[in-house]
Parts: sequence; C-alpha cells; structure tokens
Amino acid sequence: MLIQLNKINKIFSGTLLFEQLSFAINEQEKIGLVGTNGTGKTTLFQLITGEEGADSGTISRKKELKIGYVPQIFAESDLTVSKYLAESFVELQNLQQRLRVYEQKMTDASEDLDHVMSIYGKLQQDFEDAGGYELEDRIISMLKGLGLEDRINAAISTVSGGERVRVELAKVLLQEADLLLLDEPTNHLDLAGIRWLENYLKTTSAAYLVISHDRAFLDQVTEKIVEIEEGSLVEYPGNYSRYIQLKEERIAEITKNYELQQKEIQRIKRMIRRYRQWANEGDNEAFFKKAKELERRLSKIAVVKLPQTPKKRLESIDQAGRSGKEVVVAKGVGKIMGEQLLFTDSTFTIYRRERIAILGENGSGKSTLLQLILEKISPDEGVIELGASIKLGYLPQTITFSQPHQQILDFVKEILPQEQKARQTLAHFGFYSEDVGRRIKDLSGGEQVRLYLLKLFHKQINFLILDEPTNHLDIYAREEIEDLLSEYTGTLLAVTHDRYFLKKNFNGLLVIEEQEIKKETMDFLHN
Repeated sequence: MLIQLNKINKIFSGTLLFEQLSFAINEQEKIGLVGTNGTGKTTLFQLITGEEGADSGTISRKKELKIGYVPQIFAESDLTVSKYLAESFVELQNLQQRLRVYEQKMTDASEDLDHVMSIYGKLQQDFEDAGGYELEDRIISMLKGLGLEDRINAAISTVSGGERVRVELAKVLLQEADLLLLDEPTNHLDLAGIRWLENYLKTTSAAYLVISHDRAFLDQVTEKIVEIEEGSLVEYPGNYSRYIQLKEERIAEITKNYELQQKEIQRIKRMIRRYRQWANEGDNEAFFKKAKELERRLSKIAVVKLPQTPKKRLESIDQAGRSGKEVVVAKGVGKIMGEQLLFTDSTFTIYRRERIAILGENGSGKSTLLQLILEKISPDEGVIELGASIKLGYLPQTITFSQPHQQILDFVKEILPQEQKARQTLAHFGFYSEDVGRRIKDLSGGEQVRLYLLKLFHKQINFLILDEPTNHLDIYAREEIEDLLSEYTGTLLAVTHDRYFLKKNFNGLLVIEEQEIKKETMDFLHN
C-alpha cells in the first residue's frame, strides 16, 4: 500500500468538504478521480501530498514514498527547458559535480592517480546505474511526446502558459515516482500528445490517480474509477465506460431500496396511529406500549439516502431561421502568423447543418482558422466568406467579461430586464438564489462558461462556433452541452481535443496538416 486515508474530515472555506472519507492507493493501481466541479478533487490531491492537512482522521504514507505532482503555481527560472528538467535530478547533478571534481584531480600531478581513478570509476558506475548517461535522450523523447520538441533550448521564462504546464508534466513523468497525481493532464495537449500520454501511462509501473474530464482518456488509462459523492468516495472497478454502467445499476438498486423502505416506514407509521387510536378509544395500556415499541423501531431505521443528481443547468438553444446552403466557403486560403506559415492554398466548404470539428497539432492554426471565419483577421492569400442569412454565435477559448465586478443577476438583467425571468433563466444555467449576488470575477472557469453560454443562447443563432468549449467543464456539464447540441439544428463548427465530445457531436472534420486544411470524414480519426 502506498497511501491510506482513514476517516478524514475536511472543512474548506467553512463548508464540510469530506466526511469520514477513507481511501487507499496500492502499488501500480491506475485510478481515475471524478466528481462535479467543487466537490474537492484537487483538495484530495493536496491531502495526499501533505500540502493540506485533515481536520480529523489519519493519513499514512509508505516510507520514502516518492510522489510526482504538477502544482498550480510554478517557480520562476532562467534555465532552458532541457537544463531545467536535467537539474530536477538532484542525485544525478551531485554525482556529475563530483565526477567533474575528480576529472580536475586527474590533471593534478600531486594527486594519487590510482586512488583518483578508483573513486572516479565508482562514481561513473553510480552515475550509469542512476541513468545519468540516458537522461538527455529521455528528456528529448519526453519533450517530443508532449509536443515540445522545438522548445528544448528555449528559456523557461519565454514558454507559454500551456507549454509550461507540459514542461512540468514532463518533469514529473521523468522522475519515475512511485505515485503520480495528474490533475487534468490532457488540458494543454493536442490529440497526438494525448495519445502519447495514454501509451506512456499504459506502460508505466508507477501507480497514479488522475483527475480528468476527458472521458476517452479515462477509458484508455484507468482500471478503477473513484467518484467524490457527498463528501465521501464511491469506488467502481473498470474504466470510465464501465463506471457509467455500474453507477446506473447502483443508483437503480439504491432507488429500489429507498422506495421499499419508504413503504415500510409508511406502514409502521399507519400501525402507530392505529394503536394510539385503539389505546385512546379503549383506554388500553397494551396498545400504548405497542405504539411506543413501533416508534422506537422507527427511530432506529437508518434511512436510505438517494444520491444527489446535479440540477439541470442548461436549456435549449433558440435558433434563427435557416441559413443559405453554403455557410463557409474558402478558396485557396493561406495565412502566415509572425514568420510561420500555418496553411496555404486551402479550399473547402462547410454546408448548412454540417457539424465540423477542427483538428490539428498545437500551433497548427486551429484558432487562427476560426478567427478568419469570424472575419476578425484577413487571409494572406485566397478568400474565405460566410454564406447568406448567417446568424453567428461564438464561444471563445478565453472568456472575458467587460465588467468582472458586476453581480451575475445584474449581468443577466441587461439581457432580460424583468428580474423574475432573469432569475428563472439563471436557475436553468445552474445559478440559484444563493448565487445571483456573486460577482463574475469570483466564478470558476466552468461557471463563467455557463454564464457566457446563457448570454449566447438567448440570441437566435444558426451557426455556432466553439473554441475548446469543454476545457473548464466537469463531465456532467460536458454531457449537458452534448444533449443541448444534439437538439441544435443549425451548423456547428468547433475546435476540440475531447474525443468523446467530438464523436458524439460531429459528422465531419477540417484537418490542418502539413500546412494545408483538408476536409475529412470521421474515419480519419481511426487512421
């Protein structure tokens, strides 16, 4: 056993987050951690690492347990990416420094050369046994897999936020820890990077606990799913698809037991009333005793609790009338950003009611293509045009609000001036009476997406463009959007790396590959 949490209670911001929570991770276990946003997934990680303490209960760790975890905040560094990763191997760095000392001694005539060579040979063997001579190749291979091949010699201070997360992921994976804690590791990876990580995790001997809203990823890399439910953990054997099946069966069983128990409780209550009535009518002490016995029996019943299902958060999209047959027409389109040619001589058409996902490696130009379609930038060659009668709605990758200090009720009243209607609409999107006074800036990423969608869906649209729409959403919210989109009859275009979302909602692809945009069928995903 690597770690054992026993009867943990944890209060966070005045709310009881975990109650009598118990959980164990064994060697080589491959576990997925799921739960709606705000249930405490990241806090559980912090309890395991010791970053957060429990209010009560015990946490036991295997002696000298080595945990690999990507933190939320990264230390600043002036090193290059490869040097930064190499210097995280403290033991190897110390051995290398000692090797250099003895290399210097070899040039000193006053030193005992045989003695120096003997120690040097042992240090070399220790360095080799610790993987020192393979480290550079391992670093390069890891960075290639994570799509950072061209950033190997870049300074850490110059990489983007998403690239830095991948550097930290590389650092954790290279350390060969006993236990990996991976918090949304696929968020900043393209499909090629996700597949590489899947293959890595399938072959690693390390145990891991992974938080992910990427259901296809969880299907590939987990052998157990643990769900945070009402402050405790429920474990399910198998991958994500198996978890869905087992959870449905479990809820059906609990619901059946709840209904049977409620019938029994009502039966006992009727008997108590009857005995009390008979006792009063006949002044019979025996009937009073019978009633009291049944009341004691009733008080000892442990009432079956139905699992809470998240409240419905999204309503259907209002849609405009039909657009023309051709929604987007691109002829010989090319675009250069900085000194990089993203794509050239690309021709394609998106037709009414098509549902197209844009695929390509990080940096290939997916978001740039959306900006061209949105007419926010112009192509460097060719033309790209929208068809007739287009009413467009757009969800950007990075959401900004013009008045972040505004309360969300006031924000919605700008769209729906009548307060009762504004409150009802907020409730449809998961914002209830206790939420309406919150400021936009205090909302989580997923909550901000929901608020933005609320505004978007109250415009009647027939062409919906989404740039990484599920990045900040928990699995339940993703499934709600999928249900919502299944009823949407307009044209849909999105950049997404979420393969579950992709396969469920799209019937065609625009693939950016080798500096060209090509229209492909869904079969392309299996190539």
